[in-house]
Amino acid sequence: MDRDTLKKALSLAFGSLALLSFVFSAGCASGGGYTKVPRTSAGVSHSVELGTIVHVRKVNIEGESSNLGVVSGVGAGAAVGRTVGRGDGSLIAGAAGAVIGGIAGTKIEKAMTAKLAQEVTIESDDGGTMVVVQELQDPEFREGDRVAILETNAGWTRIRHYDEGDQFY
Repeated sequence: MDRDTLKKALSLAFGSLALLSFVFSAGCASGGGYTKVPRTSAGVSHSVELGTIVHVRKVNIEGESSNLGVVSGVGAGAAVGRTVGRGDGSLIAGAAGAVIGGIAGTKIEKAMTAKLAQEVTIESDDGGTMVVVQELQDPEFREGDRVAILETNAGWTRIRHYDEGDQFY
């Protein structure tokens, strides 16, 4: 393979990866507003407990990997690889590009779907202590904040800032 062909193939590969990154990031935009609640909370009853935050630290929620990243990466990698060489060389380069693209697509998807979060330690008013990991929201939770702890019968828990005007019956 000559130098110009290699430059062209690498340029196409990086361009394809940049396109994949854009596609995944467009689907992952989050409003971050405090009025956003998880889909799993809709139509589900919650028990409510009040507490005070005693410790907060930022963490990352690992991204997800689905077939979308693999398939997109394989397609882009194969297309880029086939531009290298001629005949059987083009087929071999296409196959190698597909493998590399599949691996890259998976890694890009995991990176694009990862979420910033907070691990929040709460001392409830009844004296118990619990830790909740929740996607980062605005406003962020801070030590000393009063929170409402909402828990479903299935064990899913989320927290929100407590407002003195909240009415829990």
